[in-house]
Amino acid sequence: MTGDPKETDEIRNSRAAREARSIVKFMIEHTAYGGFGALVFGALVLFFDIGGIYSLAMASRDAPIFIMLLFFGLFITFGGISLGIGIMNLGGFSDNDRYEDERKSHRNDRNDGRGE
Repeated sequence: MTGDPKETDEIRNSRAAREARSIVKFMIEHTAYGGFGALVFGALVLFFDIGGIYSLAMASRDAPIFIMLLFFGLFITFGGISLGIGIMNLGGFSDNDRYEDERKSHRNDRNDGRGE
């Protein structure tokens, strides 16, 4: 690598770099969905004072730290679940008979599954 601007642009626009950017975008997007869910869930828990969490937090002198830790834990949990669901939904086909998946279109003609 000589530092040539043209070479740098080729690396930046390579297929691997584009795929890496799309993967990072996918991860950030799905984690943000989970983060939004965490904010909504945490706000509802505090608003309805479920389990006396809000009352307990406000009785403490460290209420901001308590609230921050609550939302941090919810963000990690909901973000991880959302990212996991997104990754598991990446599959391109299903075993459902409605889909014409790769197994039917790329069948080996010599062995059509009859064991001959």
